Amino acid sequence: MKSTFYKDKVVIITGGSSGIGLALAKEFVMQHAQVVLIARDEEKLRTAKKLLEADSSAKVFIVVADVSDNAAISAAIDKTADTFGRIDVLINNAGVTTCGRFADQSIEDLEKCVFINYLGCVYASKAAWVWLKQSKGQLSFVSSVAGYLGLIGYSSYAPTKFAITGLTECLRMEGAADEIKVSIIYPPDTNTPMRDYEVEHTLPECLALSKNIKAVEPGKVAKRYIDGLQKNKFEIYCDVDSRLVRSLKNNAPGLFNYFTNRIIRKATLKK
Repeated sequence: MKSTFYKDKVVIITGGSSGIGLALAKEFVMQHAQVVLIARDEEKLRTAKKLLEADSSAKVFIVVADVSDNAAISAAIDKTADTFGRIDVLINNAGVTTCGRFADQSIEDLEKCVFINYLGCVYASKAAWVWLKQSKGQLSFVSSVAGYLGLIGYSSYAPTKFAITGLTECLRMEGAADEIKVSIIYPPDTNTPMRDYEVEHTLPECLALSKNIKAVEPGKVAKRYIDGLQKNKFEIYCDVDSRLVRSLKNNAPGLFNYFTNRIIRKATLKK
């Protein structure tokens, strides 16, 4: 990984005030990029800015905006472009989750995930496209293992990550004509505030499925991510397990379903 690959590049990270977004911001700051964090919570943004600037001589810019609001996120992208005169990288990282069985979840929870996780990516990418075309930049999306693996209790979250996978595959082809390099990362369980929420609220069956999976640290994800970006990889994985799960599901779906159904049945009987 080149330590100056992103020197002076203008990098926007949505949802950059915590978790993977903040860890990735640290990597870009160390490369002397001009980092712009976009998130809804101004206090968290200011805390992230202070943390990042304390570790280096970098100047981090923050913009308060809700990615699920097209006008707000478009204005944030435009503000960045007006300030710097360019945009070189957009990382669509902002996301939320809700937990529970489909029949028990409210329409509001289901819609919230669609608007933030999926449409938030659409809105930000649409606004930044013309600038990324101008800079021959990079457009990237943070999906999840749930972006290719539907799980019990994640009927609000997983479909939006599947949608991001489909969107990214479309934009990879369309971006080639405009010399925009498109990529997607599939992080496994990662120690973030979102995972803390999941552990507290998820179904017992889902906990059983992930019982033997050790969560990775955001810093590890960020390092793998930025390495993949530098190499212009389309799909970026963080560990061998994530690849194996996808391979098993795609190539031996019957076997995959057998094992997952068995785990779910045992967990259900214990309730």
